Amino acid sequence: MDKVRKLVLTTWRPVLRKVTRMCCDAKVKNLVAFPEVNIGEGKLKYILAKVYVHGEMGQSKTVIRGVSRVKYHLDVYDQLQKEANKLDLCTQCLGGGIMVHDNDKHYIKIYGRSQTLGRADHHEAREVLHEHDKYSSYKIDAESGGQDA
Repeated sequence: MDKVRKLVLTTWRPVLRKVTRMCCDAKVKNLVAFPEVNIGEGKLKYILAKVYVHGEMGQSKTVIRGVSRVKYHLDVYDQLQKEANKLDLCTQCLGGGIMVHDNDKHYIKIYGRSQTLGRADHHEAREVLHEHDKYSSYKIDAESGGQDA
């Protein structure tokens, strides 16, 4: 019996590794391709969240989603979850706030908090926006709200 087990394990192990690697590679490719920033124009409710491969929080990406014409920050988070679930990715919300985006003036103001999700780190949101090609030339004001040390 041991000889059979050794034969089966040595035969199947490379196949299992290859299948696992292909599955994980596809998820990592989805994570890399996942857009960091998707915001509208005007006054928006925004959220800051992490998107990651299930079980691998070390491989994550911080994203921002901002939508006007929604009643609650949770509606924005639900949209993000649907977007991530289509690519077999998981999300973790880091908080929310208000964003005013003026495309003509190249200006974004970030402030406030979500009653349900808590206050997002507005300075981290500003960094994510500055790293994005489209918003790198924008003037971005992030208010601390008096909660920073």
